[in-house]
Amino acid sequence: MGSATIESWDERAREKRARILACVPQNFIAPSLSFSNTEALDVLDLPSFSESNPASVIDIPSKILNQEELAITALKAEEIPQAIAARKYTAVQVINAFTHRAVIAHQLLHCCLTFMYPAALEQAEVLDRVFAESGELVGPLHGVPFSVKDQCRVKGTETTCGFVANLGTFDDEDCLLVKILKDAGAIPFCKTTLSVGCMWGESVNNIVGRASNPFNRTFTCGGSSGGEGALIGFKGSPLGVGSDLGGSIRTPSSYNGLHGLRPSSSRIPYHQILNSMEGQEIIPSVVGPMAQSTESLRLFTKAVIDSKPWFVDPKSPPIPWREEMASEVISRPLRIAIMHWDGYILPQPPIRRALRKVEETLRKAGHDVVPMFEMDQPLADELGTKVCVSDADLDVQRSRDRSGEPKLILVPPPLEKPKPMSLLENWALAMERTKYQAQILQKWAQTAGTTQSGKPIDAYLTAVNPSVAHVHGEFGAVRYKGYCATVNVLDFTACTLPVSFVRHSDLKDQSETMDGFGTEIPSPVCDKDRLIRQNYSKNFEILQGQPVVLQLVGKRLEEEKVLAISQVLEELLKSTSI
Repeated sequence: MGSATIESWDERAREKRARILACVPQNFIAPSLSFSNTEALDVLDLPSFSESNPASVIDIPSKILNQEELAITALKAEEIPQAIAARKYTAVQVINAFTHRAVIAHQLLHCCLTFMYPAALEQAEVLDRVFAESGELVGPLHGVPFSVKDQCRVKGTETTCGFVANLGTFDDEDCLLVKILKDAGAIPFCKTTLSVGCMWGESVNNIVGRASNPFNRTFTCGGSSGGEGALIGFKGSPLGVGSDLGGSIRTPSSYNGLHGLRPSSSRIPYHQILNSMEGQEIIPSVVGPMAQSTESLRLFTKAVIDSKPWFVDPKSPPIPWREEMASEVISRPLRIAIMHWDGYILPQPPIRRALRKVEETLRKAGHDVVPMFEMDQPLADELGTKVCVSDADLDVQRSRDRSGEPKLILVPPPLEKPKPMSLLENWALAMERTKYQAQILQKWAQTAGTTQSGKPIDAYLTAVNPSVAHVHGEFGAVRYKGYCATVNVLDFTACTLPVSFVRHSDLKDQSETMDGFGTEIPSPVCDKDRLIRQNYSKNFEILQGQPVVLQLVGKRLEEEKVLAISQVLEELLKSTSI
């Protein structure tokens, strides 16, 4: 608790950085890696790399971890309880392996804010004793380490939400979601970094600076759940908890090659989780899992829903897990719409390739594929932006003022200082949202006229964002949240689906109206569209190897259905070269 007595914000942040790895075994820390936890840093500095300090760090663990640690950290969340039940590994071995890999991840990527090694090790030892004595696993997540975005309260830890002011205050109890996961046998072992107040698409704050992408540290890992994205993408955690107000689970999942679930609001309990703009209900923030497979997402979601969180969280809908919903949709040909672009911002070439190839794969497998109806995604983007600026940044500013930390100037300030919305303006915005929701539901029902069965589509596939991962500091330039924010405004269920990687064959567009293969493409309809296309061409050589990820979107409160469809697609893609 010593940081509470330190007066200047930068000293408090420096002292926190020195504490991050203090509780882990010293042999887990690799002296050869470049990052020093105690160094002073300008959080807006961009990283530079060399042959001895490479941009891509995906292969670094193979040079540091032993064979057992590599084998354990290659396991997906659903495989860990199976391995423990088969007595291949103990929970202690699992927590040690993932903690070691997570420490390496943090040294390279600045992705963590807290390690909980002593408590995690103690819980693992208890799990091993119970299993040794009873021969039974304590729950479906027995021995699974999980990381949490630093909004989730975990007893004995600081929950910063990216603010220096929250350093030095330690939680007295776990939030409801952490309690549920622990009761299911999972082990919280670290907390990950995020953007300040969860309000930006890159994970940068005054505590640990910028978090980077493990595939290429020149690029951002996304935000605001970027620490989770970087850590899980590095396989330093098999399962993580992120949050999503405008794409903050799906964007980091996209940039780091992950499966991530954006559930409908409160299907996964948000109770006791810290956030900015608490009480803002027009477009609620949601919490959900991020992992290496759809089955990991399903295992997490079912375990949480089976705990009946609605008896504690007043917002949680009393809807039990509906296996019949999943069984029905996989018993027949899927009805999937494809949105190749929204008529406003054209996705970059690798994303267009992925959508085409997945469409071909679905058709060859006998599924019913139709074009997606027009959704007016720019309007959804506008509605989402209005919500995020409705308090004119007063809530975030109040949290900054408590420590005196400076505001990070990530984009040029507006010409006019924004004003907070009045109550009447807030009500009007809520009505505009509801009107949009009703229009989309009507259009969804009308898709029955386009499918072979005469029934509406089950879901649609589209881009997560129009761009793949971008260079640090460029989020403001390439920001367009239409593909993501539409889901939030509608409160639909969505999960990400890794499909491919950027290839050299994903040629730069020859012009604004012709792709790299000479095929006609739509002309730019706005300056942002043109800029996103140019950004891809500018960074083409260094983009190769970056993940290409799509999102699958279903209707509100259809988590079981969306996850079942995602598993079908995941299996199809395993036998397809995309």
